[in-house]
Amino acid sequence: MFFFLPGPRTRRIKKPGAKGAVPEEKRPRTAFSGAQLARLKHEFAENRYLTERRRQQLSAELGLNEAQIKIWFQNKRAKIKKASGQKNPLALQLMAQGLYNHSTIPLTKEEEELEKLQTQSKVT
Repeated sequence: MFFFLPGPRTRRIKKPGAKGAVPEEKRPRTAFSGAQLARLKHEFAENRYLTERRRQQLSAELGLNEAQIKIWFQNKRAKIKKASGQKNPLALQLMAQGLYNHSTIPLTKEEEELEKLQTQSKVT
């Protein structure tokens, strides 16, 4: 079981010499202003996907780089998808084969029954 403390997330700096260590520090998490967030949310309500041109316009208007805007939209779509409980068809297929279960939401009764059947068939 994992417990997470509330508060801002921080990134650990890898020790020099550690496998995969990066010599420079990673950039800090972007703190969007209230006005920037309001504008991003308004744009998202209009359209969940941005064209390159629209992303460039927002970048200039909000004083953010395009990558920050692109990632904000990606994260917002992922958050909505996770909250809605939609599952990727490939993930569903792998779950049916008993090869995948990284769900962060409770299983449905059908999924629980399927897992029981799969476990029983592996034992016998």
